[in-house]
Amino acid sequence: MTTCKHCGRTLDAEDLVRHERGRLVVVHCPECKCLLGQYNRHGDDPKTDNREA
Repeated sequence: MTTCKHCGRTLDAEDLVRHERGRLVVVHCPECKCLLGQYNRHGDDPKTDNREA
């Protein structure tokens, strides 16, 4: 679980909104759209990937 630093909402991993651009993954709060992090993804797409385009 993570807490958004902007709106204070506590979020489970499945609640986060993800956007992928090649190998870069950007994660943000679904409520206020605040950036929560970004990272390089390695390997194949996870079978449970529920990213939004």
